[in-house]
Amino acid sequence: MSGPATAAFSFAPLGAIALAALALREAHQMGREYQDVFAEIKRRADALSQARDASQQARIDERKVLRNRALRSEARLERLRGLLGGVEDAAGVHFVGGLPAGMPTPVDRLTDGWRRHIEAVEAEAVRIQDFIRQHNITLQEMPVDQDSNEVVPVEEALHVYMMHRAMQAQLDHQQADAARQVVKRILARLELGLDETVPVELDHLAKSIVLAPDLVRAEVLAMELRLQVQRLCEARANERADVEEALRLFAAMAEDAPKELAQLLEDVIAGERMMDAPAHELARTALTTIEARRMQLQEEAAAQVLEQSLRDLGYEVDGVESTFFIEGGVAHFQRHGWGEYFVRMRAGVQDQTLNFNVVRARGAVESAERRRVDAFAEDRWCSEFPKMLETLKARGLTLDVKRLLGAGELPVQVVDASTLPAEVLQEQRSVAPKLLKIKR
Repeated sequence: MSGPATAAFSFAPLGAIALAALALREAHQMGREYQDVFAEIKRRADALSQARDASQQARIDERKVLRNRALRSEARLERLRGLLGGVEDAAGVHFVGGLPAGMPTPVDRLTDGWRRHIEAVEAEAVRIQDFIRQHNITLQEMPVDQDSNEVVPVEEALHVYMMHRAMQAQLDHQQADAARQVVKRILARLELGLDETVPVELDHLAKSIVLAPDLVRAEVLAMELRLQVQRLCEARANERADVEEALRLFAAMAEDAPKELAQLLEDVIAGERMMDAPAHELARTALTTIEARRMQLQEEAAAQVLEQSLRDLGYEVDGVESTFFIEGGVAHFQRHGWGEYFVRMRAGVQDQTLNFNVVRARGAVESAERRRVDAFAEDRWCSEFPKMLETLKARGLTLDVKRLLGAGELPVQVVDASTLPAEVLQEQRSVAPKLLKIKR
């Protein structure tokens, strides 16, 4: 085994090392086994994390559902309003709506506001449908998906476009299906879900193609529609990338995300805003701050784990402060009865190492007997070193041994007594002669 040893230290992720520190404190206070307490605390932490994630996901999902429903209801209402002109002309009656045109979509994030908006829009759509039916204009049933029984977004739009065309007596009805197929093929590239709608910026252009006076004009407009669809597909790809980025940031920051940033990221995931330059800067600054704070907490937790683990192994420990892995430092530990012998542990922050070596206080007469006692002290520590490594690793503090000298390769380091724990040294000196005599 070893005399002096150097080991590179590394920590488990913050959650694990912090849980280990907490479990050690609770186990000590409650007189329970560490492993049992750790398992219990981890179960609680995992349950809390899962509940938090589920709550966040449910909140985002609800917003996405409401937003898509609002967009679809608004698009349906606008298409029905587009039919009113022809109906009013034919019936000679003006429709009086209950909802002003251009009613804004809610800008707040309260789901109740969205629900009220959707209810108002859908109620207006029903009033328009009733008005149209009252004046002997047949509203054909919307085409639905056979598997989900939901109205297909593109088919819904085309359905209303064709009703518009049917009201235009001057148009060649034999070309209607050709115009319809052109629009259907182009809009199919959007790959809309059943809860989505044809975007408003494409809706009017697609309608213009169906209502074009001839196929030549329809094809000219179709070229513009293809371009707009291409641009929208690229924008949707960017939106998906933004969502992935927001999800990655959420995973990285978890509950540490500042409230303002957490809300911003939820907005991105819900599809209500982009990850623009200010958002990226806010996230970068927050992540830098969070990582620095987490590193400090991790290092403080590691110091607690180190000190308590040494105590659990039966050592008396001195000098392991909360900043031991942050600022570095020197600590000492020994078992009761070791006399003037200590293991000195030095933390190197720059190279992230712990150095261990057996030391004793200067002052004793150097002799063959002293050298034999030195050798015994080193052998004793060497036999215990593997158990310490194993215990620390199990608790999230891994020591990767980089330099290992055999017992006796270097003499026990003799140090000034003032550098050793004075109270412990005085107590141990009072019992050391008896212990040395027993060892003979």
